Amino acid sequence: MSKRQLVIFTVGPVQSFIASARKTEDFWSGSYILSYLVREAMKALYQAAPHCEIVYPLVTKEELENPSSRRLHIASIPNRFTAIVNGEAEKVEAILQETDQSVRNVFCDFCFQAIDNVFPFLLDHEKEKLKTTTEAQIRSFLEIYWVAEPYDETESFRQIRERAERRLGALKNEKRYGSVPQHGLVCTVCKEREALCLEDIDEFDRYGAMKQKLVRTWERRAGIYKEPEENSEQEQYVGRIKKNEFLCGICLGKRVARDYFTPIFETAGTKFRIFPSVTEIGSGKYYAIVMMDGDNMGKWFSGENKEDYSRISRKLAHFSQEVVPNIVEKDYHGRLVYAGGDDVLAFVPVDEALKIAEELRFAFSDEKKGLGKGATASVGLIVAHKKAPLQLVLNEVRRLEQKAKSYYSETTKHQKDALAIAVHTRSGEISEAVLPWTVEQEKITDELHQFLLLLKESLSPTFIHHFTQAFYPLLHEDYHSKWENKEMVRTELRRLLKRSVKEGAKINNLDSHVETLMKLYDIVPSGYDFLYLLKILTFFKRKEGTEK
Repeated sequence: MSKRQLVIFTVGPVQSFIASARKTEDFWSGSYILSYLVREAMKALYQAAPHCEIVYPLVTKEELENPSSRRLHIASIPNRFTAIVNGEAEKVEAILQETDQSVRNVFCDFCFQAIDNVFPFLLDHEKEKLKTTTEAQIRSFLEIYWVAEPYDETESFRQIRERAERRLGALKNEKRYGSVPQHGLVCTVCKEREALCLEDIDEFDRYGAMKQKLVRTWERRAGIYKEPEENSEQEQYVGRIKKNEFLCGICLGKRVARDYFTPIFETAGTKFRIFPSVTEIGSGKYYAIVMMDGDNMGKWFSGENKEDYSRISRKLAHFSQEVVPNIVEKDYHGRLVYAGGDDVLAFVPVDEALKIAEELRFAFSDEKKGLGKGATASVGLIVAHKKAPLQLVLNEVRRLEQKAKSYYSETTKHQKDALAIAVHTRSGEISEAVLPWTVEQEKITDELHQFLLLLKESLSPTFIHHFTQAFYPLLHEDYHSKWENKEMVRTELRRLLKRSVKEGAKINNLDSHVETLMKLYDIVPSGYDFLYLLKILTFFKRKEGTEK
């Protein structure tokens, strides 16, 4: 029997847990909690098997015990890890069961502390009632999967890992759903689990009666979690719970997560910064979200030996923990939600969004900053009004990222490695386009910045309006259609550019600007994408994304 085992350990669910958010703080905490649980799993594994080797993500035992205070507010560990553990299968299985239970205990403790903090004046038996409900919700919710595959060094690391991945996939496909009986009103955040309530809900209770029971429960929360009175000088508190917000045990934990983490990671006076609301992102009425995901990551992790795997892990760790935070929060004015390996998500000001997305993408393929030559990434970028429902905007940027990953050009045969960009205005108008990051080894964003500069300095945006009026009716109902006469498009672009020069301004090299627009026309999938792209650029041209 093998004396070593290759282990893959995952904690989830990811998307549903993170997406259940009414505030940016909820969204940040969902990402951070998952990162923290995986960190705790790795710590538990090191304690049970001191000589184990974690090969992805590349985090040492010392780094787990003494995390850098500079990056405490960032979720930088993905929801899974790969390790090599010494021991026969039975011994390693016992260690993993212990690690599994350790993670569940940590999550329970996390949610129980939230109950203690929010409801400090409840009697012991009342707290116990809320904790019992929460524990049942956690059992049904938390998804922890792991496999241990015999590690025989006569085989390639790739073959062993692929077998383990197939087993893990099969295990996830056979997951069992634990049902939790629910009689009352559901949580106002996740809208899935029952909101915590001290009073029993009778099956014959009407809606009004159930709501009153919830109101009586949540009125007993501590004052710092209530909304300040009007004209109150009380500071805005990160964990406050609004009137008529009734949370399940898990969403309550997310809402007050920072209270739990601050004393754990507080070192040398370093404290978690409050994650800003969307109203604080930029100075205008709009904000942007950038979501990036590396393309074809399976190929990068397909090396024959463990050293190749570790080398890629090391590069991803440097990219996510050093490069990404510097770009988003140091070079620009964004706030990073998570940067776990090749995955990045950030809230950013509108006027910096395009540049941040560009720098993240090309840092990813930089030899020193990212994975190196050949690495590509797809990005979703959405601009939305600050009063738009957060969950809707998050769902849309995730869809845009998938749209970028699905990009394919019949002309250039270019796949993935794209930017899907959209603007959702307050009035409900949506403009959306997708385009590749590079064409013939040249950054397409150079063309976008060139046209933006033209709009800012010399060109009236009425150019876009007139061009759309003339060409929109000529498009077929098929979304993927383009105008048949390409020369007609070029001629009309030239004529309208010439007519739309601002008074007192001058456009040099007119033909060069026409060819820039034609290049954009060639690479987008359809005429609709071209028209929407031009409209989107006029939005970026406005200061901080303000509407007329």
